[in-house]
Amino acid sequence: MITDAEIKSMHKQFRELEKKIEAYDRIVVYRHTSPDFDALGSQMGLVTWIKENFPQKEVHFVGDNHPDLMPDLFPYAEEVPESFFHTEHLAIAVDVGDRKRVSMDHLSFAKEVIKIDHHEPPVPELDFGTEHIVYPKRPAASELIALFALSRSKKRKLSTKAATYLYCGIVGDSGRFLYQDTDGATLRVAADLLDLGVKKDELYRRMYRTDARKLAILRYCLETYKVTDKGTCYFVFEPETMEKLNMTTLDGNLHINVFREMNGIRAVVSATYDAARKDYRVSVRSATLILRPAVVKFNGGGHDYAAGCHLKSLDQLPLLLEEIDKL
Repeated sequence: MITDAEIKSMHKQFRELEKKIEAYDRIVVYRHTSPDFDALGSQMGLVTWIKENFPQKEVHFVGDNHPDLMPDLFPYAEEVPESFFHTEHLAIAVDVGDRKRVSMDHLSFAKEVIKIDHHEPPVPELDFGTEHIVYPKRPAASELIALFALSRSKKRKLSTKAATYLYCGIVGDSGRFLYQDTDGATLRVAADLLDLGVKKDELYRRMYRTDARKLAILRYCLETYKVTDKGTCYFVFEPETMEKLNMTTLDGNLHINVFREMNGIRAVVSATYDAARKDYRVSVRSATLILRPAVVKFNGGGHDYAAGCHLKSLDQLPLLLEEIDKL
């Protein structure tokens, strides 16, 4: 739950955030690479809120695109001219814990950088920003931005469009309100967003609909997964398999939660080849084990029960599985 001290701190930070937004004529909002519902929901929710309350400002959003979530749920990222970044502007980074994961990073040109997040950086050296609104125990960055927008409600408007983006981000990063860090505060924020006109049934259909390609990926997972003696389930997508299944790196953890609640499974690991980096992108999940310490040893990070890292090759996978088994 959110403590009284955190509420007091948030209100102070939210007032300062509004003042910063008021002070700048140009603003750009960043998110993390390989975006998910929360990265996109928090980014577009904030961008929409700023544009609707400050129509005279020049506001941009940048990042890499997601083939499944765009353009149905979210708009494609803007292609912002280089000249913009060399003007005086405010940068706001949402849902990204360390500088290495900022997508389309031009932060060094910004006069000020505000970070709004719910991750701890894997090491202090990777932290960034001149100001931080960071609460690692909250389930989604979208929840923090929703709290900000709702707290400004007497002075500013929060439209159905902005509320829908934020609700989508909260639902996505809370696992439809099933993950461990969901609490009463999360549900109250979600309820306030629903009251603003969010059509949750329609939104859920758009977020979680499937197709034959996704089912083929699930079938591959069911046919190839392995489990260690300690109950760590894992499956691997190598380049040949990915080509056959017509999948991207982002599809690698598509079905990871199918195994998360399986009897006898303590943790789930998916390893997917990343052609852009020429390594393997790893996602880990658990319903009971705090997994973050294991992936931090491989320069990864994330949340206690949902984290990730990159492995240079599959030769490192047994070492990661061993670290998880030790837990």
